[in-house]
Amino acid sequence: MEISNQLKNLFNSNSDVEKIFVSVGHPSQKAIVKMFKANNAERNIKKYIESFRKNTGKNAEWIKIDFVTSIEKIKYEQLKHDLTHTRRNYVEYGFSLDNNWELAFLPEEINTNAFIRPEPNSKELFMSEKNINNYIKKYKRIRKYFTHRNYENEDVYKFYTKSYFIEKDQLIELEEIGYRKGLRKIDNINEEIDRLIETSTHFLKNQIQDNGKYIYGYFPHFDKEIGFYNNLRHSSSTYALIEGLSYLNEDITIVEKAIDYLIKHYLYEVDGAGYIFDDTEGMNEIKLGQNAAFIFAICEYLKHVPEKNQYLEAAQKVAKGILTMIDDQQQTIHVLNYPDLTTKEQFRIVYYDGEAALALLRLYQIDPQEKYYKFGIQNVSSYLDYMQQRETTFPTFLEMLMATYHLVEKAKKTGYAELVETYLDEEKFINTIHLRADYERTGYFYPEIAMYFKNPARIVNSFFIKHHGYRVRIDDIEHYLSGYIQYQEVFRKNVYTV
Repeated sequence: MEISNQLKNLFNSNSDVEKIFVSVGHPSQKAIVKMFKANNAERNIKKYIESFRKNTGKNAEWIKIDFVTSIEKIKYEQLKHDLTHTRRNYVEYGFSLDNNWELAFLPEEINTNAFIRPEPNSKELFMSEKNINNYIKKYKRIRKYFTHRNYENEDVYKFYTKSYFIEKDQLIELEEIGYRKGLRKIDNINEEIDRLIETSTHFLKNQIQDNGKYIYGYFPHFDKEIGFYNNLRHSSSTYALIEGLSYLNEDITIVEKAIDYLIKHYLYEVDGAGYIFDDTEGMNEIKLGQNAAFIFAICEYLKHVPEKNQYLEAAQKVAKGILTMIDDQQQTIHVLNYPDLTTKEQFRIVYYDGEAALALLRLYQIDPQEKYYKFGIQNVSSYLDYMQQRETTFPTFLEMLMATYHLVEKAKKTGYAELVETYLDEEKFINTIHLRADYERTGYFYPEIAMYFKNPARIVNSFFIKHHGYRVRIDDIEHYLSGYIQYQEVFRKNVYTV
């Protein structure tokens, strides 16, 4: 269906709306947003879309239409309070600062341009005059300047919208309210997740540079590359990339670049033991979790390419290194100094012992014991309400839920079904899995979200962490990807619709 027919149908079904926002974009540039009044809106919007092509030399690949469904007049101080007391980047309404709606902004504009940001050295949020004015100057094309003092005790407007997105002549309806606002409505969750796995796997693969090091990530508000690096996340992201390429039945040998990078630059050997060290910003340390992540990545690769003996030898050396980080009382040492191997920190973060927990989960498969099942089942059961209500995507939730799903199924097959019945509401558990799988889509850079950032092409089809400034990082993608693959391997055959 061509755009003119789509617009006609949209306006016919929203004929009572008086104000309409149109966002027009392209992968190579930030979307331009303009507000139209309902009179002759259809004709004016068509002209506006055509003018985008004339002004930029590019066809409008992405078009988003927002119909204003409700407007509330409030005092500026109330608006400011509401904005700064909403979780960062989770504003779901727009605002206008004047009657003519010249300084009017969609929630996407507010969130993606960091209108509301944390105070320096504080978690307190504030309304940034600098960021708002930068956006007005560069993208609004109006001669207005925003300052707080101009609006003290003034009436302003808070508004909500109903949104539609047009891409490749396809009209897509978006969710209207709540934390899911702006999320694509879909018919089949499994088909959609397969598409997310494919595109995000390809995104992660494309972050591997010629030398085997990843582009670590981006802060997309202003298209800034993350300068930091972490070899632990290099290894764990490599593991997830192998999972993704294998799931797609695609060639995995590109991963050798990432493995070779660590072996060549960061494998330290002493007396037959190996350690993956980290020299980022002069930290010069060896982390227990870093060594475990390296072994997991190697083992996953060897499942598919078992003849890589040099990789097996490297993993065996690092395994010996891990053994040196466990003392006579079976207590782990989390961090060593590099290169002298003295203890730097006995304990750093529980995540490192979580690596040991993963090993325990594998142990359950060959050595079932009631205490292990009881612990795993009770642990997730106590978190189900929290997981159902949590507004952030927290992709590790789905990973945890799927690991527990396999534990539950194993318990039922090995004589511990009564434990499951006693300690787990299984229907609620399964519903939580499906709910989290669908909700995690709010952390995917669909074009209708990416279009509002400075460089959409850089981030589209990746995953992000919204409350961390829409951060895109290889390990963020890793957690989404691994959770989704595990979900699909269990539930893809039994199609679940939303």
